[in-house]
Amino acid sequence: MNDIQMIPLGKLRLSEANVRKNDSNLFIEELAANIEAKGLLQNLIVVPAKRRGFFDVTAGGRRLRALNALLEAGKVAKTHEVPCKVIDTDSAEQSELSLIENVIRLDMTPTDEIRAYKHFVNEGSDLDAIAKRFGRTRRFIEGRLRLADLADPIFAALEEGQITLDVAKAYATTPNHERQMMVWNELADSWQGNQPDSIRRMITHSAVRSSSPMARLAGETEYLAAGGRIERDLFTEDSNETWIDAEIAQRIAGEKLQAFATEVAETSGYAWVRPVLESRVPYAATEDLHQVHLEPAPLTEEEQAEADRLLETISALEAESEGLDEDDETAAADFQSRWEAATEAYDALHDKPPVIPEEMKANLGCFVIVRENGDPAIAHGLYSDKPLEKRKARGSDATGDGGSPGESGDAGSAPKPLSQKLVEELAVQRRDILSVNLAANPAIALDYMIFAIADAGLTYGAQALGTTIRAPSPSLYLASYPESPAHTLMADMRETLDTAWTEHERTVERFTAFSALDDEAKAAWLAWCVARTLEASMGVARKPGQSGPEPIELHDHLASLMEINVANHWRPTSANYFDRVSKQTLLAHVTEVGGPTMAASFMGAKKGDLSASCEKLFAGETIVAPEVKQAALAWVPEAMRFRVLGESEEGEAEPEDGEAKPQDDVSDPTEPEAAPDAASEDHGEPDAAAPRETVDA
Repeated sequence: MNDIQMIPLGKLRLSEANVRKNDSNLFIEELAANIEAKGLLQNLIVVPAKRRGFFDVTAGGRRLRALNALLEAGKVAKTHEVPCKVIDTDSAEQSELSLIENVIRLDMTPTDEIRAYKHFVNEGSDLDAIAKRFGRTRRFIEGRLRLADLADPIFAALEEGQITLDVAKAYATTPNHERQMMVWNELADSWQGNQPDSIRRMITHSAVRSSSPMARLAGETEYLAAGGRIERDLFTEDSNETWIDAEIAQRIAGEKLQAFATEVAETSGYAWVRPVLESRVPYAATEDLHQVHLEPAPLTEEEQAEADRLLETISALEAESEGLDEDDETAAADFQSRWEAATEAYDALHDKPPVIPEEMKANLGCFVIVRENGDPAIAHGLYSDKPLEKRKARGSDATGDGGSPGESGDAGSAPKPLSQKLVEELAVQRRDILSVNLAANPAIALDYMIFAIADAGLTYGAQALGTTIRAPSPSLYLASYPESPAHTLMADMRETLDTAWTEHERTVERFTAFSALDDEAKAAWLAWCVARTLEASMGVARKPGQSGPEPIELHDHLASLMEINVANHWRPTSANYFDRVSKQTLLAHVTEVGGPTMAASFMGAKKGDLSASCEKLFAGETIVAPEVKQAALAWVPEAMRFRVLGESEEGEAEPEDGEAKPQDDVSDPTEPEAAPDAASEDHGEPDAAAPRETVDA
């Protein structure tokens, strides 16, 4: 049998010989809608199944899935007849036929596809309907329709194969035909004409700054001579100007960089030299290449002697710098000049080109870039388009006899390693598989999260944990860390954690041991790790021009949830507060808790004596009325207080400025309930277990 037959849908099964596996379910709904609207436009290829009356589909698996989707939706019946080409062959040939159908076929050209989509739009079809019928996304259709609006010469170049689809997409970044053609005319005959990044940059960047590396390389004189325009701001002292015609500057700079690249290629002996109009080589330019690390040429005897002399000079200058008078600008400038001359000379001696083995010269190349000062330069790093060269550069011989693997065609030859781009793509896809399964297993995900943030301080390898989850302590730009009872308590809490799992050397073993902990132990680790991540914040807003931490409303909300009383954890002393504020501030604090009469009694005291008196007063060591003592023990500076946030005002602090605040100045020191931060009746020792109890609850 080898003819077309109409076979009921219920008699068709997918064959194991069908080679399409991974993307077989993509856009099935769209394909089903297309079949429902237009019918099956291409027959299936089937073979008789072992079960009598049934057939295995070897080619057309996606069409069969789409038909079954219509069956499940009630759009067709099991008796729906499907055109099939019936063949009778073995399983090996079935797989070959399936492969031929999926691989050896010619897709529609981009321009034909664009015209087809535009035709349906002109006929009044909706974009979503077009996307559904053709198994595409709406975004894909929109992108193709944007290409349909390219300027005629650019569209014609795409149709004739003069430019790639990526280049056409770069021009389609803007719908402005005038700008498209301006860039097209500038780049059509240059090396940048096939560089999508360069085209896109010129399309989107309507101006460049005169201080940019590209502008410096192009040169103002040549830019103006080519018709470039400069916009100068007459109302600022900034000498940086705006070059309006970016495409002209880019063309001039590109030509200069290309000339430099040609010169390097002629004098260096590299197989290829590629110009990149950037200050560094972008990743996209090297993703398919293999970086090669070679040793520079050794110094000659004369060069080594000069290097030793320069090292002695540099050492002498280092010793001289210790006694340098920094206020003497002339001496400092002279020293800096001599230092730079010696170090630059030393670096220049060692900045020698690498020694390239003869067998690598045919494939080794480099990039040329633009330095910040506008000078063209050879970028650091050499690259090869063959993996073998990378291995040779590292001193390894993959074949054992110096020959290239695979050259002889022997079955025993070592296969070529995968390209870097393919390796990275496979790694991402593998990661996604792990991610989707981890997302479906919250218990394991929670263990992984807690373990990752708890274990981060124990390991240093980039791949040790395999996740970006971290919980590092925020950076503190302080000369010394301010010790406090709360800081000591955090250290004590760390000692109470179950650390048995940290004793294992391998990460997997540590994770296994950590996963075996009970929920209470894991929760304790989580609470401690999260607590270490808190950033510093203040209870008052910064004044204009003042630097430092700002209020964080969520911190205030957390403090409210945990009913934190700052006075139970921190008391002001001369060292940590009173010695570091003005006398007027100290008198205001005394007034706050003891009233103006008490403050007046300290008016004649010296600042140091007043600071010592305040330390005793606010520690409860001064003999005063009970209500004043209670207010003093409950007092903390406003910056240390957690604000009370209004529930109905979306996080805005209440009360507003000008109204009475629970933590503001106390007008009547005889009323202890009005004392700041005295919402809690407990003024005893700090409750060390409070943070843990709150988390565990």
